[in-house]
Amino acid sequence: MLVERNEQIARLVAFASGESPGAAFGSGRMAVISGPVASGKTALLHRVLEDRAVAGHRLLTAVGSPAEHAIPFGVMEQLLRDARQPAPGPLPPLLVGASVPGNPPSCAEPVATEVLQSFHAELGRTSAQGPVLIALDDVQYADPQSLHVLSYALRRFPATGAGAVSVIVTLGADARRTPPGALEELLHPTRGLHVRVGPLGVAGVERLLVERARGGEPGEDPAGTAPAGLLAGSLHAATGGNPLLVHGLVEDHFSHERPSAHPDDAGAADGSPHAGERFLRSALLIVHRVGADGLRVAQGIALLGSGAPLPLLARLVDVEERVVQQVASALADAGVLDGGRFRHAGVRAAVAESLDDEAVTRLRRRAARLLYEDGAPSMLVAEQLLGHDMSPPDEEWVPQVLVDAAREAMAAQRVGLAVSCLRMAEGRCRSERERAQVRIALTRIIWRVTPSAWPRQVRSLAGAVRAGQLPPVDALRLVGDLLWNGWVDDAVTAMRHVAAAVSQPDAELAAEVLWLRSVLASTFPEVLERVEATLSPLHVGAAKVPVSRADENRLAAAAALHGVLAGGTAGGTAGEGTPEQGADFADTADRILATLHLTEETEPTVQACLLTLVLADQLGTATQWADRLLAEATARWPASSTAILRAIRAQMALRHGHLEQARRLAEQALEELPPHCWGVGIGAPLSVLIEASTAMGDHEAAAELVGRPVPEGMLGTRYGLQYLYARGRHELETGRPYAALTDFTTCGRLMRRWGMDRSTLAPWRVGVAEAWLALGSRDQVEHFAREQLAADAGPRVRGTALRALAAARPVGERPPLLSEAVALLQADGDWYELARALTDLGQAHKQLGDPVQSKLHTRRAWRIAEGCGARKLRRSLQSEQAPGQAAPKEPERAQPAAAAALTDAERRVASLAAQGYTNREIGAKLFITVSTVEQHLTRVYRKINISHRRDLPVSLDLDVAHIA
Repeated sequence: MLVERNEQIARLVAFASGESPGAAFGSGRMAVISGPVASGKTALLHRVLEDRAVAGHRLLTAVGSPAEHAIPFGVMEQLLRDARQPAPGPLPPLLVGASVPGNPPSCAEPVATEVLQSFHAELGRTSAQGPVLIALDDVQYADPQSLHVLSYALRRFPATGAGAVSVIVTLGADARRTPPGALEELLHPTRGLHVRVGPLGVAGVERLLVERARGGEPGEDPAGTAPAGLLAGSLHAATGGNPLLVHGLVEDHFSHERPSAHPDDAGAADGSPHAGERFLRSALLIVHRVGADGLRVAQGIALLGSGAPLPLLARLVDVEERVVQQVASALADAGVLDGGRFRHAGVRAAVAESLDDEAVTRLRRRAARLLYEDGAPSMLVAEQLLGHDMSPPDEEWVPQVLVDAAREAMAAQRVGLAVSCLRMAEGRCRSERERAQVRIALTRIIWRVTPSAWPRQVRSLAGAVRAGQLPPVDALRLVGDLLWNGWVDDAVTAMRHVAAAVSQPDAELAAEVLWLRSVLASTFPEVLERVEATLSPLHVGAAKVPVSRADENRLAAAAALHGVLAGGTAGGTAGEGTPEQGADFADTADRILATLHLTEETEPTVQACLLTLVLADQLGTATQWADRLLAEATARWPASSTAILRAIRAQMALRHGHLEQARRLAEQALEELPPHCWGVGIGAPLSVLIEASTAMGDHEAAAELVGRPVPEGMLGTRYGLQYLYARGRHELETGRPYAALTDFTTCGRLMRRWGMDRSTLAPWRVGVAEAWLALGSRDQVEHFAREQLAADAGPRVRGTALRALAAARPVGERPPLLSEAVALLQADGDWYELARALTDLGQAHKQLGDPVQSKLHTRRAWRIAEGCGARKLRRSLQSEQAPGQAAPKEPERAQPAAAAALTDAERRVASLAAQGYTNREIGAKLFITVSTVEQHLTRVYRKINISHRRDLPVSLDLDVAHIA
């Protein structure tokens, strides 16, 4: 089916019928149909021939062929056979003798006069019977002898009237190459009918689709595909409108089987055309038809990709630049290329696969070398080295190019390519030292790609560490990985090698020394005890070296984390810490987070800052930053890094008393990163899970978690302290106070020894006090509770210490202590501990004979326990009610007039305040400023006639889960 060709058909028919003057060639007539390869020139010619056959023209046809170009008079033989139809006779004797291929006349020699006159006479006899139309397809492949004869004859026949002879030829893309003289002579006239056949437009492609759908066989469902208009656009983009390619794609699209020749060829879900066998076969046919060098040039483009410089492409395929340019232009005209790249990935793959394995390897190696010599980006060179599972050449430049390419790939977020580059580089290194450096770079990426293989990758470097083969900077960077996996001896060996090899570090090494010293002090204190003497001189030297601005934030974050644990100030003074001193480090962490962009390099800095905020008791700020960063990390970071961030967020949820959220986050963290990849850091999510499950009353789950094996070295780290405290909570709640007491006191002893006795890390004194309470020693309870109150406790820990202290006092002395505990916990926003304190306060009032106050506090405790997931506490509060009494809930009664006067905004703020949220958290939850929260609460106090947050009535409580 021909579309968008009506104008060309009309012009050619008018030309052949003699109705238009056309253009005279001597006394004959000549028309040329030209256009790109496979643009429909032959189909157009056949359409005109069909019309002229009906009109009574004598048709003489011939087809040029590259294979027969060297056979003299091959085209003349085809024309004469048609001239003898329907009563064939012998060919002219002179032409028969001249067409013997074994002794062809030279193209430069003139054709014998006898041959010219013989064909002229034969053509004259044919034209005497009626108008003659000579059609020569692919004239550029015609033998020069035939062209000489045809030119001679045309000059001797009239254009119109009796004996008229007309000629229509199709001229293919190969004519742009140097044509033979005879072809120049035939096509030379300044006047002539020239019909240019171009690509189809989108409208033409749409018409083909519609007609093909209408003519579909039963069972075909064109309506089930994308609408023709939408499909036509994507189909046109994939083919450039080339009719042969368009027909191939259309047939593939409507095919029942829709075979896929390559994974990239499958149709997209958005309805783009399916590219299968017909389309790819058509594309390869076009590539072959653009000339003898077409396939080689196309293969070079397929291997080098788009944008390859012309000289480089010519050198790769060993073809002249002029020819390469001609082939590339022909392929672009034919719709195969667009801007130097293949329009369809499947065509590129098919062209590349037309090479055998040996040829691919040879060409890719050559391409890589040429790109390297031309100074191309390392990633482009690496793509050639990595192509087709080939082994790279054994040349000195290969490993470094691959390492540089891996760095570029990581910057471009092409992590898989980076891994492939480094794995290949590792196999081409010429020394163990060089190989170890590549493995270190690979270690960083493996953590992001396949964390399950990361420990094994780190372990592979142990030999290089022990042999001292690593450069000092790389060795120190590896120490953290070794310690995380619990390989302390190897880490210590690495640090000793560096200390022995370096007397005065440069800026890069100084930054690593300062960072490592802070990490050891804050996370691996037992290791620091082993290497303090060795590392100290190097640390002193490093402290005198100015570091780069890129390292300043990282070192400041590490120092802030160490400082807040040590109880010093931001200026570096150590001593008895206070919440105010911790706030200095929190300000540092907050400032750093405000300047950071989330990248792989800033990941450790982000973690250190968030932990600093948590340990400085700035949970509101920490939570806001963590939620923002976690949302961004989920989209950009790998699961390995997101898991650690999620574990930190789980600690925040636990300290807010949001038990269900804490458990969910910790479980997600352990799902995202396999347990064996957590190393000693497993203590962070595991301790949250144990403590949250215990508080929820799920002791069976907590017992299973406690029974899981943990790395031996974990208890010598900060993570071990969290684990000991969580295990102690589980033991205390399951009736094993002595075991709990052992864990709490061990935790406290290690914290004091390591200089990180910070209650925000683990309030071990409160745990000891509660264990002694279970054992009946009220004196010990009071001793440890008061010791905790005298230490660096913030509102949350002070509230829990006051609750423990109240339990050791006579019942009459408990309400004031518990009321203060409730106020502190409510201000700090710890739901679970607030529910426990309210429960004790309700019990105290009950024992003192005040049922109204008892019910008020018990009701609030039940509501809060329900909201935070403290199921066991909620059940215990429900069971304490009188037989047949419903669970504590807000009684159905009319609201006081004063409370009814509250606006919706005031009620929302008051409800959240009654539930225990801080002003900052209320502002974040309702998207208002802290100042606005304070103004709302002031109006609420005035309207309902109270003066403190703790006096907010339970009737204001709403389901905070349904508040914005």
